[in-house]
Amino acid sequence: MDEKEILKEINSCIDCNNCLEVCDTFIETGNELQSPKGRLKIGDKAFRNQEISEEERFGLYTCTLCGLCDLVCGQNIDISTIIHQTKIKQAYTSKGLYDIQTKISKGIIEKDNSVNGTPEERLDWLTPELRKTEEFDKKESDTLLFLGCMSSFKVKESAISAYMLLKKADYDFKILKEEPCCGEYLYSTGNFNKAMEYIPKVHKLLKHQGVKRLIVTCAGCLYAFNNVYPKYLDDWNIEVKHIIQVIKELIDEGSLRIAKKHSDQAVLYHDSCRMGRKLRELEIFDQPRSLLIKSGVRIKELNKNCIESPCCGAGSGLRGVDKELCIDIGSKILQEMDDEILVSSCPLCVFNFRYINYKNQGDKKIKYITDFLLDAIEKS
Repeated sequence: MDEKEILKEINSCIDCNNCLEVCDTFIETGNELQSPKGRLKIGDKAFRNQEISEEERFGLYTCTLCGLCDLVCGQNIDISTIIHQTKIKQAYTSKGLYDIQTKISKGIIEKDNSVNGTPEERLDWLTPELRKTEEFDKKESDTLLFLGCMSSFKVKESAISAYMLLKKADYDFKILKEEPCCGEYLYSTGNFNKAMEYIPKVHKLLKHQGVKRLIVTCAGCLYAFNNVYPKYLDDWNIEVKHIIQVIKELIDEGSLRIAKKHSDQAVLYHDSCRMGRKLRELEIFDQPRSLLIKSGVRIKELNKNCIESPCCGAGSGLRGVDKELCIDIGSKILQEMDDEILVSSCPLCVFNFRYINYKNQGDKKIKYITDFLLDAIEKS
């Protein structure tokens, strides 16, 4: 959308307030500036080249871009896209990116990761024994297991479990010694210029490595490679799948088998925004549930799930801008748990739920899906 179209879309809002009923940031704060409707009004000012206030800036950058508002808009306004475009419009003004967002962006560009990790420690999830036998970049394979920043540095069991499941199937793939960030954080926070500098560099690296297929563990990476890269790179032709899609295919074709190892376990499954609602052509809802059921678990669903699943609270950089709001949003999901294990297919969601559980002094168990399933899946 160009700016004229954006203003037309904004002005088609009829104040029906449907979006207020689903927006987690508004529900938690009661502040209309932190609602989809309020953010459209902020966008109207921004695209008319009027200066927004500090309060409006905060309202804009506390949006997780979860997309729930898009589902309920009676006028079919693409609200989350307009909010994102407003972030881009504001990014380099005095009411733009917050210092923490600029710092994280700098880390991506200088260290190739979004968590300020030491690049030399990116592969610490790999055991010394496996590192001795791993060929890394030298391996002649056109399929890359792209682990992402969260799996590599913060939720390392998601990296090793995904890696080991593919190894169990004798799957042909490689990993990189110096994997970059996907750049989704740059894009979603509105740091568009830096994103457009960084993304082509990642693509160039993948082409140099002869990559034709990407397998990712992270919902953010899945979104970036399936939605952002094709939009801005004319020659993007790499197939992208989430690890859970690949494992489901390997079980269906008989390369792997799954046993009922978790018959006495109840699981609360959380659908990540960027694996369903934000990627409507994929909507990875059935595959994880199918595998969990085959492992013997009883699945308890959240009050809202699949396409209506709530955000974990960390999306689009909210965690850095307002940590307390992030905790409040995620806490509502944890409050739906009894003695179940919460399982997610997104390492950022896993990391965030664990952080919230720690801050709340809770005793909840939160697991990444391949780590949960690892002991139940074997080579056929």
